[in-house]
Amino acid sequence: MRKKVVIILVVVFASGILLGLYIPRLLKKETLRPSPVDFISSYLSLSKSQKKEIESLDRSFHARVEKIRTELRQRRTELSELLGESPSSEKEITNKVSEIASLQAELQRETINHLVEIRSLLTPEQQAKFFSLIRKRLRPGRPWMRFKRGRS
Repeated sequence: MRKKVVIILVVVFASGILLGLYIPRLLKKETLRPSPVDFISSYLSLSKSQKKEIESLDRSFHARVEKIRTELRQRRTELSELLGESPSSEKEITNKVSEIASLQAELQRETINHLVEIRSLLTPEQQAKFFSLIRKRLRPGRPWMRFKRGRS
């Protein structure tokens, strides 16, 4: 009986230590990543009004972009189905590739327009810093920062 109590106490104690060590680390990783707007706000020292306007632009941009990405996923699925058919129609495949290219170009235009809208809200010093960051992030071999959506 006493042996069982000791074993239970050791297990509970060890579990408490492990939870105490690892849960804060997991939570800390989650809170270390700011939203894209929070990161830009901090990096560029945005005023409250600038941040608010950029947040509004960002929400609208992401809604438009998500629609395009959904269409892209659908067209890519359709393309993969066409490629899996035997025999597959080259004309249909070519048309589907053209649709995908058109959607990718639309996505690029939306992104550029979004950057231009943000630029219009920034001071010249902030603009220089902002586009310097973009150039660094878009260098070959350097991945763009990935952020989780839905944070403020």
